Amino acid sequence: MLDFSATNIQKLAITFVGNKSRYEGVSIPAKTLVPVHDFAHEILLPTFLRPFEKTEEFFFFHHAEDVSQNQAYQRCMAIFADPENLTEETAKLTAQLYESMLAPKANGGELFVAFFDEILFNGEGTQAIGIFKVNSKDSFFKVEKTAESFALNVLEGIATGKLETAALIFNMDEHEGYRVCAVDTVSKKGELSFWKDDFLQIRPIEDNFFNTRHYMSVASEFITQQAPRKFGLDRGDQAEMLYKSSNYFKDNEEFQVDDFTEKIFPEVEQQEAFKNFRDEYSKNNAVPLDDQFDISAQAVRKENKVFKTVIKLDKNFHIYVHGRRDLIEKGFDDDKGRKFYKVFFDEEL
Repeated sequence: MLDFSATNIQKLAITFVGNKSRYEGVSIPAKTLVPVHDFAHEILLPTFLRPFEKTEEFFFFHHAEDVSQNQAYQRCMAIFADPENLTEETAKLTAQLYESMLAPKANGGELFVAFFDEILFNGEGTQAIGIFKVNSKDSFFKVEKTAESFALNVLEGIATGKLETAALIFNMDEHEGYRVCAVDTVSKKGELSFWKDDFLQIRPIEDNFFNTRHYMSVASEFITQQAPRKFGLDRGDQAEMLYKSSNYFKDNEEFQVDDFTEKIFPEVEQQEAFKNFRDEYSKNNAVPLDDQFDISAQAVRKENKVFKTVIKLDKNFHIYVHGRRDLIEKGFDDDKGRKFYKVFFDEEL
């Protein structure tokens, strides 16, 4: 989907933004543009773009009233209109990000804003703006040789590995809010992100990745939370349904809600209950879900952990179920006064 083989960094600006709750302030030099020589370009380009190489999850800038009111959107629009605006707009982005830097985990660090050309998006060439925030630095050794001895110094610098908070904004779909990729490994899943929610203010695009991810969550929640109460499913039944659900998303290229429910749930009442649960989930979370779509393999890899097929028994045993519910029996031993599972097998592996 994304091809960076011909991409170049045309302009690069650097500032510093601290944590506002600790009154660390910002540092915006008179000249924020930094010349990028060939060796630096060779290192920076993969550092900036590697997090997005295989992404299938995209967002739009968003605002409750209208996307034109989104400040990050405004800054990007000005840069795309004239890349010479990068200096001025980077200063505004720095000040804007500072207002979002209130969480204790949001450490101060350098903010890089880059303007890229020749990015191929589904074969179409486009420009892009990269916004990268450094949250942590690594220590490394530097050995210096003198005429008489070696000296060892410990320095602190920015690692060229995986960036923790980053965004890539493509000059596409301007009126919808531009097409955006975003990375945030600082915020935990389920909590508000100072990067995505406060600073960028983005919402997921309702595409195949979106549908796949949400249907996997819907199936997992229905099987583990509602179905046991409504239909009296035990843990073995749940494990089998989770396993079948996982295989469905792995083995099929296309999702069809009727096909899915018929293959996962043996009873018509269960199938209808799942669709009703899907509708409630869609309404409560304001996420419209399609009945049919192409399954996103990346979403499956990312979200498949929701289908945990493990029966946990006190603190002593875990039973990993990979199908064949008919080979597991649950009962109660009157003499010992304990529940038990009986597992049938042909040979130990």
